[in-house]
Amino acid sequence: SCADESDYGKLYEKASAERKRRADRYLRREDKLRCVTAEALLKTALGTDRFQIRKNGFGKPYIENREGFYFNLSHSGEYVVIAWGDSEVGVDIQQHRADTDIRMIAEQYFAPEEREYVFKSDLLQLQRFYEIWTGKESYLKYIGKGLCGDMRSFNILTQNPKVRCVGCVPRGGYSLSLCAKDTNDTFELLDVRQLL
Repeated sequence: SCADESDYGKLYEKASAERKRRADRYLRREDKLRCVTAEALLKTALGTDRFQIRKNGFGKPYIENREGFYFNLSHSGEYVVIAWGDSEVGVDIQQHRADTDIRMIAEQYFAPEEREYVFKSDLLQLQRFYEIWTGKESYLKYIGKGLCGDMRSFNILTQNPKVRCVGCVPRGGYSLSLCAKDTNDTFELLDVRQLL
């Protein structure tokens, strides 16, 4: 979970110059907080604070001169998540918002089978919507295209069996999907104070 106000200063102090510049550009305090928390998670995953982040042609970040280390970050609400491994990964977390026009978004971005799945149940529509949305985003991040890819061009419910999306909810009101070749992963929820 994200840091509170007192922890922000500590995370900011430990952040790289580039990350501090990025955090300073945000207007909202919670965006600044997520920005420095993301770098702290990456440092924990790498076991070092000496690394250089680059981006591919679609904007997917990678660590320069670090073969065999793949990662992806996402944040929403009070959570910042990182997925990493020795092959490509994609991760997305979204806080559920009741005011989201899920019907309009589903019509614009979801395959017919995905729309049917979402609207099949009156009680589970919001949960299913975010399950599909995070699955699609994590897949596009996995293949390195981010939101540049056409979200209607694939169906996350029948995706290539070599690539599976695993949904898990760290807490009610959130959906999280991880897309990776090997889904025998362990999930660990860290309090930000473990990063200080």
